Amino acid sequence: MTSRWKKKFLYGVFGAILVSQATVGNAKALQVSPGVSHEQTSTTVSGYSQSINTLNIDLSDPYTKVELGQPNPINSTSTVSNMAKRDTTEGHHVVGGVNASLFHTDTGFPSYLVSKGNRLLNLGAVSNQSNDFMYVPAAFGVNQYGLGQIDRFSLQIQLSHHNHTYRLSSFNRNRNDNESILYTSSFSYDRTRTNPFGVEVVVEGVPKSIDTGLQFGEEVKGKVASIRPYGQATSATIPKDGYVISATGSAVDQIRDLKIGDEVSLSVDVDNKWHNSEFMLASGPLLVQNGKVNMTIDDSSPRNTTRSPRSAVAVDATGTRVFFVTVDGRQSGFSKGMTLREFANYLASMGAYSALNLDGGGSTAMVARQHGDEYATLVNQPSDGSERRVNATLQAVSTAPNGDPTYVEAKQSQPGVIGKGASVGFQVTSVMDQYYNRLSFDNSQTKLSVEGNIGHIEGDKFVADQAGTGSVIVDYLGGKDRIPVTVVDTVGKLGVDPSSIYIAPGQTTTINMKGYSTNGQPLIFNQDAVTLTVNGGIGSIKNRQFTAGSQEGKGSITAAFGTKQITIPVEVSTDPYVLHGLNNTNNLSVDNTRAKSSVSPESTLQPKESSASLKFSYDFTNTGGDVSASYLTAKNAIEMPGQPSGIGVWVYGDGANHWLRGKVLDANGKEQTVDFTSYGGLNWYGWKYVSAKLPSTITYPVSFKSIYIAEPEGIRKNKGFIYLDKLQSEYTTNHDEASFTISSSVKKVDPMKKWTVKFNVPMLSSSINNKTIYVEDMNGNRLNSTVKLIGEKTVEITAPSGGYSAGKTYHLVVTRYVRSSTNSMMTNDHYTQFSIQ
Repeated sequence: MTSRWKKKFLYGVFGAILVSQATVGNAKALQVSPGVSHEQTSTTVSGYSQSINTLNIDLSDPYTKVELGQPNPINSTSTVSNMAKRDTTEGHHVVGGVNASLFHTDTGFPSYLVSKGNRLLNLGAVSNQSNDFMYVPAAFGVNQYGLGQIDRFSLQIQLSHHNHTYRLSSFNRNRNDNESILYTSSFSYDRTRTNPFGVEVVVEGVPKSIDTGLQFGEEVKGKVASIRPYGQATSATIPKDGYVISATGSAVDQIRDLKIGDEVSLSVDVDNKWHNSEFMLASGPLLVQNGKVNMTIDDSSPRNTTRSPRSAVAVDATGTRVFFVTVDGRQSGFSKGMTLREFANYLASMGAYSALNLDGGGSTAMVARQHGDEYATLVNQPSDGSERRVNATLQAVSTAPNGDPTYVEAKQSQPGVIGKGASVGFQVTSVMDQYYNRLSFDNSQTKLSVEGNIGHIEGDKFVADQAGTGSVIVDYLGGKDRIPVTVVDTVGKLGVDPSSIYIAPGQTTTINMKGYSTNGQPLIFNQDAVTLTVNGGIGSIKNRQFTAGSQEGKGSITAAFGTKQITIPVEVSTDPYVLHGLNNTNNLSVDNTRAKSSVSPESTLQPKESSASLKFSYDFTNTGGDVSASYLTAKNAIEMPGQPSGIGVWVYGDGANHWLRGKVLDANGKEQTVDFTSYGGLNWYGWKYVSAKLPSTITYPVSFKSIYIAEPEGIRKNKGFIYLDKLQSEYTTNHDEASFTISSSVKKVDPMKKWTVKFNVPMLSSSINNKTIYVEDMNGNRLNSTVKLIGEKTVEITAPSGGYSAGKTYHLVVTRYVRSSTNSMMTNDHYTQFSIQ
């Protein structure tokens, strides 16, 4: 085996001259296999930021190939990365790829010709409009000599009958004067859509599809099933088991003698330069020809002038170099996208001899294998935010076998400079052979050594002996990496996590010390050398683990290291801890799955805490049968101090029977789902406090991530809104949240008190019930009162059986969900507080 230092930066051989209107920005390159490199460039074109990705493929390398990535079946779609992963096997590594064929979104079939090994996978169509992509039929492929080829192509479509053979003018495009056109299922319509001034022959009973599976030059027979005569307004329907020949003017002579029942033969062949090619993929327009910008599309075409994401394939003059190129777009400040002419200029400037436009827009996607990875992954930034499912792709393939460990990547197990006397481990993160294939590795086989006289190795760790700079050499079976190391002998500043502690009596939490060098870099040092002192009689500490005492109270913990000191405020309490007041949208955003939503502060409806609540609107309509969900998400997860047992929030319900859930992150950052209600349990009107219990097995510390409304049932998918207020962590399993504060002027009434509520407009009887009008106690428990509409404007609320409890105080709540006879809601709630004598 050969020992080599890992190459920190591996640059491709891609040309460095840029177009006159482009300004060079940042570029980074990576060798992904012996014959394939990836380069990512940030630049400016026509005053706009552009992000360009290029795969440079050397077909003269014996282990490098360019192949067609095709879905199976041909009319299915998948992402570029998924096809690359699917096609990666031992000895056949797809190390890069790009989206390629334009395709019909309704059928999934490619728009244009695709062939493999002289066999048609898809016949496709062409155009006679100069503003279309395929005005001049052109393709990219690997020819019979194994070279990349971009060139025009011409199909020889021959029709034979009555001992004569005729060459048709073209296929699957609009018919012009004196032309004969072949129409197959690849045409965009089910009819030929021609004018009446011609003759059309419909051939059926063809045993093999003209569109898929036909060998170039292969002859297939069928019989004339019908003839559309000259002057007939209705054009011919294209049969599934055949084709239509449509002719006009002098070309009618090719089919004039045919009658229903006659046998005809058809063959499709390609010009010689494409014979025996490994594959062909038609696209357009041509962008560069003979090393110069020469586009086969009208300059004024919107397809040219629109600034969009773009994809292309290019070759050099020898055909041994193939380039896959993408530019992202529709993302201001990151990458605006290019016109086709700008893109053509860029391709010519990088040394392209020929270049062909591929599918672009939201389909633009490129993947490349990163060091240490098995599969190629996305390297560009699609305009849709994620990869679009596409049809055929182009793939860069390495057939190199697995070799010996050559390129090793390693890292310090904890980032930062190292304090004198401290120790830190180093670990291998990836091992590649001489062909950049990922190899499995075992860190126990790693050997460490030191350069620079700054420390020594003990077991699998570096121990810092004196201040200075040097390196740790990580050797894995001959492959090496050199990691720069800095040792310091002073502490600039102390830090601590958590910076403050809120904890219930008897609970424990671990204190992690942080150190920083004099210039602010993270410092690795011996935490056990820090002295921790508890102040205020609030608990005890041992081995950096603080245990709260049995009594509630406030105090602090002092951490001291040399001359540096820091204080941690501590509160021991069982009271809930407010995580977010939910009276503004600070640190909050909305996310959706098959839904729409919005959030905004609300001050008209009476809030439960502070001066406002949040109105969370959702829309699940027209989203199909799968689960819809709208999320109110913390942009930065909110840490829940101590070891909470649950999380609570005030919710003003809309009675829509949805499911209110939440997500929290455990100590490992793993998402866990919690339930504020049961399935369908968001079924009330007005304010109600609900709690979600944390799993008993959860690892602390825990952070709040989101609260969301979910609806799996299509029949219940509506649009509506709820209000949210006062999100808090709970520290007891039976927390009671007071629903209201007793007023000094509370009314005292009889236990059987009957309340009368009068409205100034007629009311909608279906909106009057004990959900929209209710009586609750101090803890928010709703009583089984009887609510009845008397006449049109009066509502009576009768005490529950047995009456109200003596000495207790209650709230009579008329929610805004009572509606007038015109179906109008109230603007806010109406409250009446009363106490029982």
